[in-house]
Amino acid sequence: MQSYTFIDRYFHSQNELLDIRFAEERDINTLFTYLNNLHSTADKLKELFDCDIKSFPEFKVLRMLRNFFHHGNDVDEIRMAVTIDKNIIVSHSQHIIIPLETFSKSIKSFIDKNTVSEGHKNYKRKMQFVSKEMASISECFSYCADILNNMEACCDKPSLKIDGKVYELGFDMYKFAYNVSNLIADKCRNIEELSGKKSVTDLDNSYTVANNIRKLDVQCLPNAMPIMTTEGFIYPGKVEAAI
Repeated sequence: MQSYTFIDRYFHSQNELLDIRFAEERDINTLFTYLNNLHSTADKLKELFDCDIKSFPEFKVLRMLRNFFHHGNDVDEIRMAVTIDKNIIVSHSQHIIIPLETFSKSIKSFIDKNTVSEGHKNYKRKMQFVSKEMASISECFSYCADILNNMEACCDKPSLKIDGKVYELGFDMYKFAYNVSNLIADKCRNIEELSGKKSVTDLDNSYTVANNIRKLDVQCLPNAMPIMTTEGFIYPGKVEAAI
């Protein structure tokens, strides 16, 4: 009898990554392990149960980061609580922040690996694939087009001077891992061989796609929009170009 321990590994690593109760178990391998377990889980769900999570936009975001982690540079996350100003509603209480530069480089790496010269016989097909993947990511990430249109700048430590201090721009991974975990939980409940596993039955009812964080996950007045930096949300007064 198969035990399908890949699901146990996934939910163990996502608990360590996302659940504040497991904060003391986090170390330099936590994010790396989570991304690897997510990649393995997607492969095994498809192979064993014909269950596809790879078309899910949030999964595509995390897969790009995982591949960059493996074939590019390190991806080091920054942990902190969400700071909420007055008249602000935020969907989650903690951040998993990486530099926006790192996420931009993961997108660039994906595009570079899936692009051929214009004269190549597969040029049109490759460009259609890249465009489709970028459009998919845009379903869950509001600033994909901004990165694509400013790729060189976004891959070179993008920063802003906010109220006289220079901040490096950040990218919060929390929503993407949270939403993917909810998707995997729903899929497992609908697969007979996985639905009775303790790692699945122990999940509370909040683990469901119905509770996924929306694309626009901050509600605020138009003049009070926070800026995501590697130091968390900054609520700006004066914003200038960083020189």
